[in-house]
Amino acid sequence: MFRLIIAVCLFYSCFGAILKPKSFHFDGRIVGGSPADISNYPYQISFEYFGHHRCGAAIVSPDWVVTAGHCADGTYVEYILLRAGSSYKEEGGSEHTATEYFIHPDYDGNMDHPNYDIAVIKVSNPFVYSSTVQPLSLPALAPEVGTSVVVTGWGRLVDGGPTPTQLQQVEVNIVDFDECNKDYDYLGGISSVMICAGVPAGGKDACNGDSGGPLVSSGQLVGVVSWGEGCAQAGYPGVYADVAALKVWVTSVTGLN
Repeated sequence: MFRLIIAVCLFYSCFGAILKPKSFHFDGRIVGGSPADISNYPYQISFEYFGHHRCGAAIVSPDWVVTAGHCADGTYVEYILLRAGSSYKEEGGSEHTATEYFIHPDYDGNMDHPNYDIAVIKVSNPFVYSSTVQPLSLPALAPEVGTSVVVTGWGRLVDGGPTPTQLQQVEVNIVDFDECNKDYDYLGGISSVMICAGVPAGGKDACNGDSGGPLVSSGQLVGVVSWGEGCAQAGYPGVYADVAALKVWVTSVTGLN
């Protein structure tokens, strides 16, 4: 079943705008990956809402994180908490409340395939860098086709699967734009601000609960987990917001270089 990669609150409509993925799931873990220690992925953030893990995010400066537009859409900023420096969701690390967030002005919240699916959140108490808390830089260009990239998060292992608490990671490869566009032709294809990653045989992917999390290459935030057909299905790579294509907007809002 077609799914938006997202985790929502425990009571679905208990706050903000009602999020409406095609198949409804709570958070879980990466598909086809393995448990990860935050010291190896110190940029990873757990985006909590009303005390529960909702999405992933990535540190890009002492004051800002990047996440998906559909993660922030409809939320009340006073109930957002960003947890840094912990391998485990909803416990440990440092807690950072949010002061404001911005969603890309061209964001289209289509629940099948959101476009311009990126947002930035400012924290009230800055991140203190350490071995478990570090920023990612923003790329000037997207990685070349075939580049090995890593995605992390607390999204499901399989649809309806167990819910681990420890961070997960999986390596995938950048997929040719035209190939990915053809794979999603039945939806009108992908847009110029999307990038795809996966493996030809399937079995490795982000999944429900990983939304907003980082796709990383060589210390750079190259993508933001957005959407896809099912989880880890052959012939349907994961679709991410292309950070290089959206960098000008991110830097204009945050003041980063």
